[in-house]
Amino acid sequence: MLKYLINAISNAIGFTKTESKGSLVLIFIIICLLFSYQARVKYLKEQPVNLPDSLDMEWLAEVEASIKLKRDKQKEYKYKNKSSPKRYLGKAESDRKIKKKEVVPSKKILVEKKVSDLNVATAEDLQRVRGIGPAFSERIIKYRTLLGGFADTTQLHEVYGLQPEVIAALTTQFELLSPVQRINLNADSLKHLAKHPYISYDLARIILNYRLQHGDFTTAEDLKNIKIIDKDSFNRLRPYLE
Repeated sequence: MLKYLINAISNAIGFTKTESKGSLVLIFIIICLLFSYQARVKYLKEQPVNLPDSLDMEWLAEVEASIKLKRDKQKEYKYKNKSSPKRYLGKAESDRKIKKKEVVPSKKILVEKKVSDLNVATAEDLQRVRGIGPAFSERIIKYRTLLGGFADTTQLHEVYGLQPEVIAALTTQFELLSPVQRINLNADSLKHLAKHPYISYDLARIILNYRLQHGDFTTAEDLKNIKIIDKDSFNRLRPYLE
């Protein structure tokens, strides 16, 4: 079989037998490299993403501190009510204390409802929200960068470890005022497409192959012609498509 291939290469290209043997060795090496590359890509894609334990420990510390603060406030409130009951106060003094308690929280709420742009917020801006420390603020900004900006506040639920009550506090202080960075299906490279959290490496390759076979995408709706893209996947991607 090997002699047949050597003779075939020699007759077809005009190589000597030595050159033909060298060509076969080169082809064999290239095939081995291709298989190694595919195996490496498959291995990397199957590896789970392990976040550092320090992130979880920091979140637990923040939750414990929040719970402790709440309990201390409850104890202080019970102690004040027990040591100074209303029946020992005059009606005017009692009314003044009640009004004072009602005014202070209202001022605090007005401060907390100051709205900023979530898509340009810095780590320091995010850390003003209770429950968000340096680790969570960095994680939010990193995911926002990969997306090209948040298109909807519900995407905050995709940030690992971010609790619903923290997200609710974020949405009261931040809005989406800046547009997202869009994907150019007709110009972006395989590497650039695969960086987006909603596009896997395999999907990026399929998009490029479709573009080569059918020409440029005329509208974003053309992406629905790719069978592996279901309705939910397309709807998530749609805000990022030109």
